[in-house]
Amino acid sequence: MIARPGRAVGRFNRWAIQRGFPLLAWIAPRAPRGVLFFHARWVIALVMAIYPAPKRAIARNLARLLGAPPDSRRVRRAVREMLRHFAYSWVDLFRFGQLPAARLVELLDGADLSALEPLRRARDEGRRQILVTAHLGNWELGGVLASQAGLPLAVVYVPDAFGEAERFRGRFRAAGDVTEIPLDLDDRLAGLPVLRAFDAGRVVALQGDRDFNDRGVAVPFLGAQARLPLGPFLLARMTGATLVPVFVAYTPELRFTVELGAPIAVARTEDRARDAREALELWLEVLAKALRRWPTQWYTFYDYWLPEGEQEAPGAG
Repeated sequence: MIARPGRAVGRFNRWAIQRGFPLLAWIAPRAPRGVLFFHARWVIALVMAIYPAPKRAIARNLARLLGAPPDSRRVRRAVREMLRHFAYSWVDLFRFGQLPAARLVELLDGADLSALEPLRRARDEGRRQILVTAHLGNWELGGVLASQAGLPLAVVYVPDAFGEAERFRGRFRAAGDVTEIPLDLDDRLAGLPVLRAFDAGRVVALQGDRDFNDRGVAVPFLGAQARLPLGPFLLARMTGATLVPVFVAYTPELRFTVELGAPIAVARTEDRARDAREALELWLEVLAKALRRWPTQWYTFYDYWLPEGEQEAPGAG
């Protein structure tokens, strides 16, 4: 389950977002990127000093990815690096969400959009595609890049607990011609807006690394069980869309790389749950490689893996 901050911390976060985000929105496209990054490091350090609990969960998650004890120097260094990447991702969203898209393309490895060509070609052929990603790197900038490549997106998302943060995300999505599909986790007709997006010629994007409502399945993942959502895979099965793993990650030089995984076709047999589960397992193979490659760009602030006492027997769930 995703941990929520206490009432006092929640009030502080809302206060900081309400006052800090308008300032960041004004300064991000105007100040040098390096200067913004310098200040972002201090801001995230201050936030973690006030609310240190997530750092312990981050350390436990990174310990599994890195194969080192949570209190080791390697993991402590990785925690600091992860928090910096998280701060940088907000800076770059506010920066490149307002600057001409060509400025972002200049920071791509190779400085072109050729990595997205297979997606554009499939769309031109009329094939439905669902891009599945994780809370990794700077996924929000994928909308800017897709729009520049002639790939209109529709993004399925669970609204942020902090409405002000979601409002700014929505502002930058709209600037990149990204259609928003807020997900009501209890709505049985949640797939209808996705079908309308496909009919409008859009590619659909969503994240597949978190279970937001504790209704997912417990699956083996990187040596322990984690609870993952079946929704993306059931959605692909229902619509006949192909799932395409995609990541927008930082390079060591803080440029961007776009990586596509092998497309995942969801079977449509009489066993709906098994079809989705098999597709989920293929996605987890891709996700595991991505997390090992970019461990300090995976922004997960709660204990991701189930405690030993909550592990389910094989075949359960």
